[in-house]
Amino acid sequence: MAETAIAAVLSKFGGLAASEAKVLLEVGDDMMLLRDRLEWLQAFLRDADHKRRTGDDRLTRVWVRQMRDVAFEAEDAVDEFFRKVDMEGMGYQRWITWLKKCLLGCWAEIILRHELSGRLEKINSRLHQISENQKEYKVEPTPSATVLTSSTTATSAWRDGYKNAVGFEKEVETLKEMLLGKGRPQLTFISILGESGVGKQTLSRILLHDMEKNKQFDVRVWYNMPSGSTTENLLKQIYKKAGGGGQRRHQPCECECDDDDIEDVLRRHLLANKKYLLILVGISSKTMLNCVRASLPDDNNGSRVVLVLDIENEEVAWHANAMNKTTGISHGLIHHLNRLDQDKSVELFCMRALRTNLSDETTVNSMMSKYREVVYNITSGYPLAIVVLAGLLRFKEKPGQWNAVLQQLRTTSSGPAAADQEAHQQDDQGGHTEEKTMSAPTSTTQAANNQLSTRTSIERVFWASFEDLPNALKSCFLYLAAFPKGTFLSTGSIVRLWMAEGFIRPQKGKTIEELGHDYFKELALRCLVQVSGMNEVGGITNVIVHGRLHGFLHSEAREAGFIDVHDMNDVFVPPSVRRLSFMSFQDGYTTFTNRFCKLRSFICWANEKDSDNSIGSRGRVNNEEERWHDLNFLHGSDLLRVLYISGLRIKELPNEIGNKIHLRYLRVNTEHLKELPASIARLPNLQTLDIRDTEVEEIHPSFWEIKTLRHVIAKKLTLPPSIKEEMGELQTLRGVKPSEEEWDQDNCPLLKMSKLRSLELHGLIGARHGAALITALGQMHLLGHLKLKGDKISCCVFTGERLRYLQTVELDGTVQWPPVAEFNDLRFVRPNLVQLSLTNTNDAPEGIQQELRNAGFVRSYQQLQPVYRLSYRQGGALATKPEQQGEAGSNKMEQQHQGEEAEE
Repeated sequence: MAETAIAAVLSKFGGLAASEAKVLLEVGDDMMLLRDRLEWLQAFLRDADHKRRTGDDRLTRVWVRQMRDVAFEAEDAVDEFFRKVDMEGMGYQRWITWLKKCLLGCWAEIILRHELSGRLEKINSRLHQISENQKEYKVEPTPSATVLTSSTTATSAWRDGYKNAVGFEKEVETLKEMLLGKGRPQLTFISILGESGVGKQTLSRILLHDMEKNKQFDVRVWYNMPSGSTTENLLKQIYKKAGGGGQRRHQPCECECDDDDIEDVLRRHLLANKKYLLILVGISSKTMLNCVRASLPDDNNGSRVVLVLDIENEEVAWHANAMNKTTGISHGLIHHLNRLDQDKSVELFCMRALRTNLSDETTVNSMMSKYREVVYNITSGYPLAIVVLAGLLRFKEKPGQWNAVLQQLRTTSSGPAAADQEAHQQDDQGGHTEEKTMSAPTSTTQAANNQLSTRTSIERVFWASFEDLPNALKSCFLYLAAFPKGTFLSTGSIVRLWMAEGFIRPQKGKTIEELGHDYFKELALRCLVQVSGMNEVGGITNVIVHGRLHGFLHSEAREAGFIDVHDMNDVFVPPSVRRLSFMSFQDGYTTFTNRFCKLRSFICWANEKDSDNSIGSRGRVNNEEERWHDLNFLHGSDLLRVLYISGLRIKELPNEIGNKIHLRYLRVNTEHLKELPASIARLPNLQTLDIRDTEVEEIHPSFWEIKTLRHVIAKKLTLPPSIKEEMGELQTLRGVKPSEEEWDQDNCPLLKMSKLRSLELHGLIGARHGAALITALGQMHLLGHLKLKGDKISCCVFTGERLRYLQTVELDGTVQWPPVAEFNDLRFVRPNLVQLSLTNTNDAPEGIQQELRNAGFVRSYQQLQPVYRLSYRQGGALATKPEQQGEAGSNKMEQQHQGEEAEE
């Protein structure tokens, strides 16, 4: 990761040299010398990192760490220089404007340049000393045998669905027999037990998908419990996902019950809905399992609970089995999931690497014969290692690069893994899977050997895939370690965070956002993230990182000094931290005494419950009502770029936030925040403001003069009556409403936002805003998503000539449908439209419905509201790829059972 840190500094130097050469005139020699040295050293660092991971070379580890620290120091020097330039500027204007106007040659600039020159000189001196030490101690990283350079041979499809799952056919049939077997009407607990990376969650999703198709259970819930969750939160999530409260899928859980009575509420709800299937991932204690069991009804109707457990939680599985015994079930219901044998391993590998259904027997036999032994030797039969290896080879030319990569990985396969592999081959002779009955648990020694084998096979493949990533993508992937394990992440939010950090560099022909989503496609192709949600047009909306990969990211991020991740059991944070992530404040409260002068990002993913600290949902005042958080510890963090606060109880943001002139991303998720400080308008580099979960309705008018704004996401934010300057960078505007004043067709604020790609506007009054809205929409030729809510919706949504990129439309209000004669050209006027949703409005007239059917749209209902979706099976002219429809459909099903709800 030291090479990634150096790459970030070199990228920043290149940008400065191109656009700010005049400012750096006096320090140019020192900067160029530093740049040249870093470029030379970067070439050696990849091999040094490889040597550090594969061995115990302490000298190399020290050298890599020192090189990383030098890169960080250089980045600090440049960032602090331009912060001071900005602060010295008139009215916090951007430094380049200040430069052009009045400060060239002035005394303040001379002082700042002299300071930067002195710092760069010291950095160059330190770099020279590190190089001398390298020679003295003979630190010579040995080049790896194979240069893992990415190619462009990867396929464009990146969704691996349930139908293509290989190696679990027997397991599915065995578990279905356990679930549906006659003679067990009582509530029964079934455990799927196995090592990390053996495919337990994949198997459970396949099982759920099969139960969805067969409709064997009235209620079906799949939940991946994040680490640190309480029993109360688990029960609330089960209640929500079981349809409690009639909530819609993407709304947050708002159970109108306290923690004390959630058990009764859940029990009554499940009794009313008869037979249920709960698949729960991550229960790690017998105490929690007892609480769950006490909250579930047993109506002798064949309800089932499936526990997905890692091998270290085996005692929970045996405890669940003992509970079954008390209900009259005498035999064991613990399904031990083992690794794949050689045949299944190579079959899964070929399916994933070649993207084929293995129908060509000649090709299949040739490929399986060629790679059977080497794939098993490298992966030891772990499905996770197999799919990551296949994802790596998708980016390699076959056969040359394939053979080189496989040979390199095979030569590093030795030690305990080989012995464990031999023992596993003996197990395979008796069959791939086995269902164990009541007997003694697996020995501690065997479990330890299995974990060692996991490290030497799975992590070896992880390292190879990670090293193969481009530097920018390495930083993006590592950034996912900032979020809790088992969290379903919104790709839109993550891309905006990557942008703020500067990980994505502009390219001609694509926006930064498009490049960011391309990064996610590549990570999905490499099987480093799992796609868990897709939108109507086939784009990735949500992903999740496998728990084993998440642990790898944490290890790499910590080793590289990339990000510090803490929870309430680990609150010491060094003052030099550059990125800080807190996972939960659920069980405690802390204050920071340090000032973090190097901090670039603060991410807080909290789960504070109002029932603990404030007025409860029923009006009860708790003892800790006045406990509120503040952000005063950030006062010294002048280099801050990202501020992401989710779940903390915050009444206000400090006014000093306007001094964080490097801030590019600001998200605050708390219902207690009702206003923003006026100083927010002084943030000259702000790209994203996300206040969707707050009660903020007004913002200082000068906020809309920030030229760098790209995404404004709110819930009920009022737009100003007019905006003076063109907002040429703004792409997303959601959760906003017009002011009470009538819009002028020549001065409507939307007229200054012609580059919008997503617009969600509510509170429209046709008499006040309709005409101006029509004019503004006529200029938004890039708009892809439109959501309007008001008393009247103009027919220009369907007939306007400029909205040709429009893909999804959501209308809430009386629609003024155009005449059928004007609507029959829809496929030409709206060639990219794939979905039309109608809420609280009049349905389309029959003639227009017929035209929609002719264009390939099919009507369905969601929450009793009509939705028209383009059907690829109908052969509509607007279809793009038939497989995307099936993929999107499967993802919609999967989102109903996610552990943590996606944000978007």
